[in-house]
Amino acid sequence: MELPAWFRDLPPGTTVLIALFAVFVGLTALSMVLGIVFAGIALGLEFGSLTLGILTALFGLAIVVVPFIAALKVLSNGGNDVDSTDEESDPVEALRAQYVAGELDEETFEQRLTALLDDHGRDGEPDKTSAIATDEERSLLEDHD
Repeated sequence: MELPAWFRDLPPGTTVLIALFAVFVGLTALSMVLGIVFAGIALGLEFGSLTLGILTALFGLAIVVVPFIAALKVLSNGGNDVDSTDEESDPVEALRAQYVAGELDEETFEQRLTALLDDHGRDGEPDKTSAIATDEERSLLEDHD
């Protein structure tokens, strides 16, 4: 994993401070985890069972670790949904999926596909001339009224 450009451009003193801060955050997290483990064991021993203490410690760790792992997964993805498909970004694929699912009959599928292909150029970008023509037509209609 490469460092972001803004981080590489920081002055060396700032980088050292950030590293020290990261160490302090890590030590704080470690002390919190150890506190949970020792509190769980102490609680179990108070009730007379080391097994109960270990189970309590594991439960306490799960409460802390599971959200932390979930947050790491979300942040490592950059917030992108893993299950998202290209159908959302490609209207032709979305139309094809509707046709395969039986939501569209063949005639409707062909009409919509033709309309999509007419509206988009070969590079997949919307045709700019159709939008310009629409604006020109609107201005002509407004002038006529």
